[in-house]
Amino acid sequence: MIHLYTGDGKGKTSIAVGMSIRMAGAGGHVIFAQFMKGNESSELNILRSLDNVEVIKAERNFPFYGNMTDKDKVDITKCHNDILKEIAERINNYSCDEYLPKLLIVLDEITYPCNWHLIDDSLLQDILNNLPDNIELVMTGRDPLDYMKDCADYYSEVCMHKHPYQKGVRERLGIEM
Repeated sequence: MIHLYTGDGKGKTSIAVGMSIRMAGAGGHVIFAQFMKGNESSELNILRSLDNVEVIKAERNFPFYGNMTDKDKVDITKCHNDILKEIAERINNYSCDEYLPKLLIVLDEITYPCNWHLIDDSLLQDILNNLPDNIELVMTGRDPLDYMKDCADYYSEVCMHKHPYQKGVRERLGIEM
């Protein structure tokens, strides 16, 4: 099954982290791939501490998209494509005969590199179109492309009505980062 959590509200990654902890608690394995976020994302600390959770992300901390050089864009695109290729390989080598999915794959913030052409869309589409029934896949981020919405079994929007950022409050450790 494919899950898509999108919208302008806070909490999309939190949903994916919660699902990851739930799967790990049920004895399943989690591959948590994070795109476009810097290394200061605190949720990764707890996920990395769990034996059956793997975190995959760029080793380099890239600037915000608007501040990227052309070289940054080339480098991050290669990194994103390498992550998707690794996930595709892991899916192809995965086998489970039980009804209960034992593998959860999270593609956190995947919509951004797709929208900004910092990833090969065909790699992601191939994963989504050929996902075995016994693997759960979660995608998060704003403004998903139509093919992401179309393939999702679960599609939820997190809607912002109010956020402290609107009053000039910066992100806070443990809450937004």
